[in-house]
Amino acid sequence: MSIELVNHQFKNSKLTNMARKRSLVILPKLKNCGGDLSKKWYVEYSCRDPQTNEMKRFRHYDGFAELNTVQEREAHAKKIISEIKLKLEKGNDPFSEKKVTYQDELIYQATVARWGNQRESVVNIRTYLSDFLLMKKAEVSHSTYQTYCSKLRIFCEWMELQGFADKHVRCICQDHVHKFFYHIAGENHTSRRTVLKYKQLLHTFFDFLMETKEVIAVNPVSNIPQLGEKRDEAARPIPDKDRKKLIAYMEEHDPQLLLVCQLEYYCAIRPNECRQLLIRDINLETATITVRQDISKNGLTETVNIPRQLYEYLGNTLQIGGYPEDWYLFSKDDVPGKHKLGKNTFRYRFNRIRDILGLSERYKLYSFKHTGGVKLVNAGVNTWELQRHFRHKSIDTTEKYVKRNFGVQSKLIRDDFPDM
Repeated sequence: MSIELVNHQFKNSKLTNMARKRSLVILPKLKNCGGDLSKKWYVEYSCRDPQTNEMKRFRHYDGFAELNTVQEREAHAKKIISEIKLKLEKGNDPFSEKKVTYQDELIYQATVARWGNQRESVVNIRTYLSDFLLMKKAEVSHSTYQTYCSKLRIFCEWMELQGFADKHVRCICQDHVHKFFYHIAGENHTSRRTVLKYKQLLHTFFDFLMETKEVIAVNPVSNIPQLGEKRDEAARPIPDKDRKKLIAYMEEHDPQLLLVCQLEYYCAIRPNECRQLLIRDINLETATITVRQDISKNGLTETVNIPRQLYEYLGNTLQIGGYPEDWYLFSKDDVPGKHKLGKNTFRYRFNRIRDILGLSERYKLYSFKHTGGVKLVNAGVNTWELQRHFRHKSIDTTEKYVKRNFGVQSKLIRDDFPDM
C-alpha cells in the first residue's frame, strides 16, 4: 500500500483529530513564504518516530537560495517532493538508518544459549515481531509462545527474502501477505487448519502494529482466500482388535506410555495434561485425580475419578505414595521424578509403536481418549455425564463431539427398520 493511499485514508476519516494523531506520514509540501523570494523557502514533511511514537518534522532548504525566480523554486520543490515520496514508498524514511538494540525472539534456542539474543539493527519487521513476542511471552503459556515463535520465524524469514530486512513494516501490504499465504499453502502443502492458525496469528500481530505501536494505518491480513489442503486430521477411536495389539506391545516394551493411554481412556485426561501431573494431584484415599488450572486445556481446576482398573496400578504397582509430592508422575526412566518429559515425547513413542505394528496413521495418541468415549456412549452414558467426564465447558461442545465421532444414532432405525 502506498504512502499516498495511507495518508488519503486518514484525511477522509470521520474522526479527523484522531486520524491526524495516528498519522504515520504527513506528505511533503512546499513552504514558499507567501512567494517572498527574500525569505528561505523549504519543503516540509513529518514522520512518526517508531521508537518514541511521536511525529517528527523534517525540512529541506538545500538548493532554494541559489534560484532567483518563483518558477525555478517551484520546479526545484516539485523535484524534492517527488524524491521524498519515492523514498517513503520504498520504506526509506529519516529513521531508516537509525539502529536500535533489541532482543531477537526469533533466534533458535540453541543459538541463544551460546551467543545470547541481543542484537543491533534498524527498525524492521524482525524488531517488531520481537516486540510482539516479548509482550505475548507474559500472556500465554510456554508451549503457545513456542508455537508463535515458530510460525512468526517462518513469516519473518520469508519477508526478509522478499527484501524487507531493511524496510519499514508500513511497506507490507495486502499483496505481500497474500503471496506469503500462497507460498506456505502451495510449496509447503500446509493444511487448511494450519493456514487458518497463521492467519489468526498474523492478524493479531498487525493489529498490534496498528493499535499498540501505531506504525501502520490498516491491517494487511484481510480477504485471505481459503487455502491449504483439506485434511481430516482428527484422531479416530481404535477398534478392539488393534487396541489389544497396542496394549500388548506397550505392556512389554513401554509401560509408562501405557499408563498415559489408560489415563486418557479411563479419565479423559489429555496427553499434555498427563505429562504435567504431579504426585500430589493423585489422591488414593478419595480415588481422584486433580487436573490443575495451570495444566488444564479449559483453564479450570477439576477433579476426575480413578476407576478400579487404574487404581491398583497407581497404588500398588507404581507405588506413587513413596515419592515426593512435588515430583512429576511421568519422568525419566519410566518412574516419577523431578523433571517432566518433553511435550512431544509420548506422541513420538506412540507413533513409533503404531508404525512397528503396521497400524493406521489415523490412530493417534489422542485416540485412546476418543475410544473411551465410544465405550461410554455404547454403554448408554448420557450427554450430561459425558460433559462432566470430558470436562467440556459447555454441553454444546459435548454434543458436537458426539456427533463428530458417532453421527446421529437411532436405535429404532438400527434395530427395527422394516424389511425390504
